[in-house]
Amino acid sequence: DGVSAGEYEEILNDLVDLSRSVPYGIKTTEAPQYRRVVLERGRGIRRDGRAADGGWETGDGAEQPRQVGFQTDAIGRAPKGVNDGNGFVFVDHLGNIAPSGFLPIKAGNVRTDDLVEVYRQHPIFRELRDAERLRGKCGRCEYRTLCGGSRARAYAMTGDYLGEEPCCVYEPNVEFRIRQGGKFE
Repeated sequence: DGVSAGEYEEILNDLVDLSRSVPYGIKTTEAPQYRRVVLERGRGIRRDGRAADGGWETGDGAEQPRQVGFQTDAIGRAPKGVNDGNGFVFVDHLGNIAPSGFLPIKAGNVRTDDLVEVYRQHPIFRELRDAERLRGKCGRCEYRTLCGGSRARAYAMTGDYLGEEPCCVYEPNVEFRIRQGGKFE
């Protein structure tokens, strides 16, 4: 048995806490929700979902964003992520081209196909780069561009690489869904 979605969220919060006490950045693999958790905690949302301290430190008389786990930009935003097939391509030991090593859907082979062309034009890669194509909870989530969920985990557990992230407890913002035309799949 793997960890539950609730345990997974707790681990991500533990990593944010750890990142605030160590002199190095925390990088995760196959945990795109970490970017959402970092962003929420930086905005002052506590582990229990209530407002906290705003995520700002003061030092030398200047207010600045607290660094949480990795570099933030000038206003404290978490960076856009690199997900399967979106800023990343994987070539296995046989030359097969896939969106990632964790999402081994063959899209070509470097022996016969142009790697750049496969990355830019193959339908799988194009779909993975379009957050509007995500389905289920991920498709209606306000963090779908920042996070996008694990496409590999969705595929492994549901057979649909554009499907809902099985290990995410986050419920997309109701206000956001209303603004998007009331899509409540």
